[in-house]
Amino acid sequence: MLLSLISKRLVLVIAVLVFSGSAIEANVCDQHLSQITSIPYELEPGDAHYRALMAAGRSAVPCLIANVTNTRPIRNPRPIPAGAATMIGDVAVYLLAEVTGLNPIKLLARKYRNDYPQMGVIVMDIYLHDRRSHPRALQRKLWHWYRTSYLPSLRKGAT
Repeated sequence: MLLSLISKRLVLVIAVLVFSGSAIEANVCDQHLSQITSIPYELEPGDAHYRALMAAGRSAVPCLIANVTNTRPIRNPRPIPAGAATMIGDVAVYLLAEVTGLNPIKLLARKYRNDYPQMGVIVMDIYLHDRRSHPRALQRKLWHWYRTSYLPSLRKGAT
């Protein structure tokens, strides 16, 4: 049982390393995430940092998930007001949704999902800032989704 758990973890680590691409792509979050000044609305192009992360595509997914718990404050790059002070982790969640097509609202507790129809994306801001444990809980759910849904879908697409 322990050996099985260790082998699963080893496979996950190897998969993350393989799909994270080259060293340049692995550092795409470090280079661009905190520098984004504009997340576009609809067909706007966004700034160069946003475009660099979008160009990295699926290779940026592991670093975006890793940054969900990053609490360093930044200026809100979205065209809508934030429900709280914006942190790098907030931006990582929004970019993750754009890169993967995942709706992160579905990963929130029922209380927040129920508020979404009335409040929209502000619910994500409220959730991430409501309790200190919420970003870590969301990150755990995102890593689980990455292992169980996202990586297998990439493998199927590669064959």
